[in-house]
Amino acid sequence: MACDITSGFQLGCRDNTGGLKAIYILSGSITNITGSQGLITGITGSGTFYQFQLFRQTSNYSEELVATPENGTIVYNQTATCVFFKMQTSVRNQVRVLAQNPSLEIIIETQNGSENGAARWFLMGQVNGAQLLSGTSQTGTAFSDLNGYNLIFSGNEPNPASEVSGSSSSFTGSLSGITITTYA
Repeated sequence: MACDITSGFQLGCRDNTGGLKAIYILSGSITNITGSQGLITGITGSGTFYQFQLFRQTSNYSEELVATPENGTIVYNQTATCVFFKMQTSVRNQVRVLAQNPSLEIIIETQNGSENGAARWFLMGQVNGAQLLSGTSQTGTAFSDLNGYNLIFSGNEPNPASEVSGSSSSFTGSLSGITITTYA
């Protein structure tokens, strides 16, 4: 049977960290993806991945497996909830453009590094693209409340998000024809 499992997994050490460091949204297009077994080793295309830095413990990524046995289907609902600080013109204008875009490719950078200390990145919207489907902007009430945007990016994919290979600080080595704009 093609659906036989081939291994289990060991619990391992308690060296896991939740949350997101940043998201990278592509302005351009992906023409080819190489890799196997859920690990992307190459992304070819054109354009730039722009970094959107996220403050620790404010943003998250989740993936819900939805199976419908009656139809024989499985879909993975991908959701990135991101907090962008400060209601200001520059952020407002970016949010507006993101909301208008019908298909986004987003690299999620998690707070959880791999065993060798490298960051972990995952590609959201690999086949069908993701969209900014909802969000709120708010001033807050108390001085310590959020003044900014709480945005929800969503995608529906036939497979779970694949990890993108990279070094300890970047996934640039996996890119061909695409650049990254980051902020120190």
